Amino acid sequence: MLSRGDAVVYKCRGMYKVEEIGTLDFSFADSKKKYYTLQSIENAKDKAYVPTDDEKNIRRPVSFEEAKHLLDCVDKIEVLSVKNEKFREQEYKDCISDFRPENWVRVLRTLYTRTKRRGSMTSMDKKYQMLLEHALYSEMQYVLGISAAELSRLLTSNLAKI
Repeated sequence: MLSRGDAVVYKCRGMYKVEEIGTLDFSFADSKKKYYTLQSIENAKDKAYVPTDDEKNIRRPVSFEEAKHLLDCVDKIEVLSVKNEKFREQEYKDCISDFRPENWVRVLRTLYTRTKRRGSMTSMDKKYQMLLEHALYSEMQYVLGISAAELSRLLTSNLAKI
């Protein structure tokens, strides 16, 4: 169980801090169930309420070593092999559904490779690129303690090897 003040990753929405743990005083909430009240680290207006037993949508951030390893190996992560264009979005969703940074990078590499090959980006690809870049940058900046510009430089140099 998490404690007040713990940093967590919530879905693909970025880094949050556990602000409170307890029941919610909302009509839609189960009054017997405990929830984490999460406060976004980046946006003071963004809060989330997550049941304490929801281990699928919330996790602790990766370690410093895992983050460094991921950045060092970005160019070695395989792209998705989408067999049918009709199911491309579902393939993206399936890949990122565990909310792990390695899979975020897998989809991002797929998007970058596809854009490079096509010469343009579809609106769906742009949506997933923005979502996953935000999630990845948020977690990596927090864990590594570096600026967005420095992280972008590190990722760009490794992604240039595509």
